[in-house]
Amino acid sequence: MNAVLTHTPLWVWAILALLIQRGLVAAQPNSVTLPRLFLLPLIFTVLGAMGLARTGSLLPAALVAAAAGLVLGAAAGWGLFAGQSGYVWDQQSGQLQRPGSWLMLVCSLVAFVLKFGLATVAGWQPELLAGTGGALLTGLVPGIASGLLWGASATQLLLGRTRLSTDGSGGLTWN
Repeated sequence: MNAVLTHTPLWVWAILALLIQRGLVAAQPNSVTLPRLFLLPLIFTVLGAMGLARTGSLLPAALVAAAAGLVLGAAAGWGLFAGQSGYVWDQQSGQLQRPGSWLMLVCSLVAFVLKFGLATVAGWQPELLAGTGGALLTGLVPGIASGLLWGASATQLLLGRTRLSTDGSGGLTWN
């Protein structure tokens, strides 16, 4: 364990610190622009895609696993935020008003741990990621991590853009 801590580049710890800081901010009522809302999922997706390069000729299998991971992760992210209240889209400022929730910190840390764990295995035990099983894992794990963040972010946006109608019909209307 100590070897993992000491051999991890400082920039990885800086990313973890940033994720924790942003998660603490998200725990309090705040507002966020669309680019900022989707920046973290985009970064995790790009990093996951870059990791697929090591699958070589097994790239098609890794891509299928990544797509499956994206779907699974997005469903989990969606499920965590579905039904939450207090999200409001402010059309004039182009920002999503969020009520504050610890869920975003949890999602960010889970995504980080998944990605960090896979990178650690790749660095210390690369033979574990060899072959078809390794290619599938190399696609699935980052897919779940980024999908979790995509699902969480998309759900927050949709919660802010929809509201119960005030005409008593109980239907949903778009802001």
